[in-house]
Amino acid sequence: MHYEPRQRRMNWKAAAALLVFLVVVGSWMVNAFLTNDTQQQRKTTICGLSEEETLNKLNKTYKDTIEVKDYLYYGESLALYQDSYSPENKDTLSGNTVELRNVCTGDKVSMTMENYVDQKIHLDELKEGFYEVYIIEDLVEKRVVFDKALKENTYTGIKRKNQVSRISLVADKNLLKEYGKTLNQNYLFVDVTTEKPSSKDVDVLLDPYGMNMDLTWLPDEGYSDNGLVENKEMYEAALLLKKELESYGLRVGITKENVNEEGKAYGENGRLAKGYKQNARYYLLLRFNSNPLDTDIRGFEVHNSYYSSKTLARNIVYRMQKDLHMEMSPMYTSTNDPGIVTSYLMKSDVDQKQLYDSNLYLRESGGRATLAGRYSETSIEQNKSFVNANGMQGLEIDFGYISNKKDAQYWKDNKEKIIHTLAEAFAEGINVSK
Repeated sequence: MHYEPRQRRMNWKAAAALLVFLVVVGSWMVNAFLTNDTQQQRKTTICGLSEEETLNKLNKTYKDTIEVKDYLYYGESLALYQDSYSPENKDTLSGNTVELRNVCTGDKVSMTMENYVDQKIHLDELKEGFYEVYIIEDLVEKRVVFDKALKENTYTGIKRKNQVSRISLVADKNLLKEYGKTLNQNYLFVDVTTEKPSSKDVDVLLDPYGMNMDLTWLPDEGYSDNGLVENKEMYEAALLLKKELESYGLRVGITKENVNEEGKAYGENGRLAKGYKQNARYYLLLRFNSNPLDTDIRGFEVHNSYYSSKTLARNIVYRMQKDLHMEMSPMYTSTNDPGIVTSYLMKSDVDQKQLYDSNLYLRESGGRATLAGRYSETSIEQNKSFVNANGMQGLEIDFGYISNKKDAQYWKDNKEKIIHTLAEAFAEGINVSK
């Protein structure tokens, strides 16, 4: 009997499945390899341009340059300095025109830089883009360069039309390193993009005076006269103003959660720290004034820092006079600017230099621009985190003299109108519309 081994039958279904599996895995591996290779080769670009276009736009050399060493933000203004920022150093760029050229579109934005920290490069005027920066000095256009490469930095503006601008200063000769190119200097670029606003941030910090413990051991309710208590009235004013400003889309914070909350301007948990932690760009201190020795003195006042211009204050005063015919205070104000009080400079016992705003709220809210955290031993100890902070542009709003019967009665009769007009004037002054 002849023996023949049994033939093994092939399972065609299993073979087909195995073949499909091998094809899929192989295709995935090839695709992953190619994708990874593409990612490794892909280079940073700007404005949605191609790599070649990006390189052509940025790989340039400039004959005339001007070197800067420092910069700071105050409110929505960007300042550049040829020396390290200090009020003791002359601002050599003041009076010159700065021109920003959008590499993406070719558009140009020009503005004159003044000596005030809020009148430099107005960031609210910049649309999305990647900007070259020039200073026009003696009719010569000079490309701005930094003395050393800038570290990564970001700044966000206030909420407008449900978005915020994100600003990054770029100055690094190795910007095109991945292209195998090196710039001959650290040319300054301003990168402007937009993003969704953070719900954790605020645009404007409102600080209603009352229950403050900055100058007293016990909480200070503020002035009290003619049937008005400053603490109560200013907290109610803050609530009204918050609602009005939010109608413009602004994010608004109040330094107090209730009318009886006690607090200080100093300290990591103080009133001003709330603004710094939430990236506020504007600070409004709400107050009454008083002169019990002369009850005939009356009028509306706006106080600004010594280091900032009167521009925003003038806009508010103008609207108060035009729309409400309010009296402007003659105290400490000039005939040209009735109702506007500019803080004067005080000498510090720490360094004996007369460089510091007399208004502690405007000084400590302005960050590096107004020398916050430097005036006294207390501010040095408690506000040390404010020293290099981006400053809030601050104003003190004094709605009238509570010691004057006419001012007191006008406030009682027209509180809502006053707050409404203030909100309109402020929004107009910072280029915000509904």
